[in-house]
Amino acid sequence: MCGRFTSTATTDELMRRFGVTILENLRPRWNIAPSQNSMVLVRDGLHLQAKTAAWGLPPTGPNKSFLINARMETVREKPTFRDAFSLSRCIVVASGWYEWSAPKTPWHIQLSDGGVMAMAGLLFQQGSQSRFVIMTSAADGKLAEIHHRQPLVLAAGTETQWLGGNADQAAKYCEIAPASWFNWYRVAPDIGKAGIDHPGLVTPLEGDALLPAKPDQGDLFG
Repeated sequence: MCGRFTSTATTDELMRRFGVTILENLRPRWNIAPSQNSMVLVRDGLHLQAKTAAWGLPPTGPNKSFLINARMETVREKPTFRDAFSLSRCIVVASGWYEWSAPKTPWHIQLSDGGVMAMAGLLFQQGSQSRFVIMTSAADGKLAEIHHRQPLVLAAGTETQWLGGNADQAAKYCEIAPASWFNWYRVAPDIGKAGIDHPGLVTPLEGDALLPAKPDQGDLFG
């Protein structure tokens, strides 16, 4: 799953990465939690457009859960997600995500080059409020030792194809991101407090080193 993530890129970095124009000033976010707003990218004709949306879908009835993730394996079958996968896919801009291997044992996971990643997402419109969920896949390689799920991170250069086309075409990009794209390290348990947001949250615990996967498991940039 993905229950917290970071988004710290500048407007210049996002312009270089996605070719998107952003007029507002962005502040780095070190602890984006469910129900909070974040930036997503959608397709507007031939170009990408940035917009703000809230993370998660509120419960629709008794005994229903607040939904923040959609499994790529079943997204076309679930009534909640099926139409959004066909008609309103989005990209969730992120610099990394957090995962817990045990209670109070969080890890920060980022691209091995520290760059901006494109998480596959689904966008929903509820009245005047835009909302999104992050798609997930099974975890790859040693990432599975932290948690059995991971965000569906798109390979660089496939963003426009993911956002365009029909559901069958988009399904081609529902592939597990190799663990070798990433490195990860333990961070302090303060990340579990949604009201805390500062750069120290991504500081490795003293004595912890970055843990990359073996380089033969894939290459983000081909």
